[in-house]
Parts: sequence; C-alpha cells; structure tokens
Amino acid sequence: MLPFTNRAAARPQRWPKRGRGRDSRQEQLGSLAQAIGNTEMGNVRVGMGDRITVIGLGRFGRSVARTLHELGYEVTAIDQDERRVEEASEFVELAAQGDGADEDLLRSLQVDRSAVAIVAQGSNLEKSILSTLILKRLGIKSVIAKANNELHGEVLRRIGADRIIFPERDAGVRLAHTLAVPRIDDYISLSPTSGVAKFAAPPHFQGRTLSDVYAVCGANLSVLAIKRGQHLITTPSYSERIQRGDDLIVAGPDAAIEAFVETGAVEDKA
Repeated sequence: MLPFTNRAAARPQRWPKRGRGRDSRQEQLGSLAQAIGNTEMGNVRVGMGDRITVIGLGRFGRSVARTLHELGYEVTAIDQDERRVEEASEFVELAAQGDGADEDLLRSLQVDRSAVAIVAQGSNLEKSILSTLILKRLGIKSVIAKANNELHGEVLRRIGADRIIFPERDAGVRLAHTLAVPRIDDYISLSPTSGVAKFAAPPHFQGRTLSDVYAVCGANLSVLAIKRGQHLITTPSYSERIQRGDDLIVAGPDAAIEAFVETGAVEDKA
C-alpha cells in the first residue's frame, strides 16, 4: 500500500508495515503493555488475529502497539505526528497520520471493526475525552483509555470508557517497591499491602527445593512460578529445585515479600 499524500482532501497519511526494530525506550513500558495485551480486555474476550486500534503513539502507545503486534493482534495505529507514524509502520499492520478525535477519519479507517480500541494519548485531555466518546459512539465494545490522574479517569469512566489505566502511577508504585527492596526486579500491586514480585533467586536458595524455601518464608508467601531461561514453570511443585539463574515470581503481603528477599540476602552473606 502506498501512503496517501493528499492532505487537502483530509485523508489520513498511511504507511504499510515495514521491517521490525526495537527502541529501548519502549521496553521501559513493556510490562504495562504486556498486561494490556492479555486475552481479555475490558470484559471483551479477544483472540489472536483480532483487530485492535491504538490512538496516540507516544512512548506508552508505541510500546502497547508493538507488544500487541508481537502477541498476534492486527494493530491499527493513529497519531498526528508524522515521525511517530512512520516509526510505527515498522511493526503494525496499518499506521495512519491524523487526529484520533476525528470521527470521519476513524470511520475511513474502519476503526469500528476493531474488537478493542486503546486511547493512549493522555497529555491532551480534550483529545483523550473526545476520542473515547467517539469510539464508544462507533460501537466499539471495549475502549481502554489512559488517564493522567484520578479526575481524568473519572471523566473517562463517565463518558463510557470500559477500562482506565494509569501508566505513570503504576510505574511509580513499581519503582518505589524496587527501591525499597533493590533485589526486586518487578512488582505488581494487588492491594495497598500486598502484591506480586519478581526477583532473581538468591544464591543461597540455589539447589534447594521449594519445600525448603517455604520453610524459610512461612505460609504467608506463595511461589507462583519460576522463570528458567525462556521457560516458565507455573505452579511449581514442592519438590522443584531452584537453579542458578532462576527468577522467582511470588505473591503475598509486602512485608512477607520483603522479609523473604532480605532473608535470602542475609543468608548469602553469612
């Protein structure tokens, strides 16, 4: 497909998919994008190959679009910035330059055929709200919108957004936990006092079974999975031995997670 160049006719500038590259800045938001890329979005179940529209190609929107593409979805990406659109054309099915709050543009791109639409532009509140409103008016069953703060999120809910996300706030929570316990690589909050954490298995635990590990951490903590290279061991058995290079994914109260990680660090130094 050749790009449209007749902007006077208010047609979107489009770029077909090209080669693939990787921007390290996008990887910083990869975890959040991966969470959005689950098979269930805003109570609408979607499958591989379904069409998803992403409006706004800042760092967050670009990371979401790329991750969704890598997960097997057909992605349409829209932004007013020509450079961002051209970069996105390297990995999405269709990248279009234009205003994501322009209903005629969205109809011309057949956005109404999307299973899910993601409004990733949060800095321009007016555009964010208008895009969300128009997407719901087009009949899209699930609209996920990025919000900068609680008030912005409340407005988006009131006009019909099915799911609100707060990337900056969530990233801040994760960063705070990784600073409090430097050995924690990633963290997802489940409640004000509990969550899921991922960290490298302390050397002291290597060669030990999970039964031995539970003897250290007690019943307040659960090892959900072990990441071993490219392989993920889900619901590992008590007899599973921790190996060098393993990452542990655990869930429980924050205090128990921190005590468990610190216990391993203390025993390593002993």
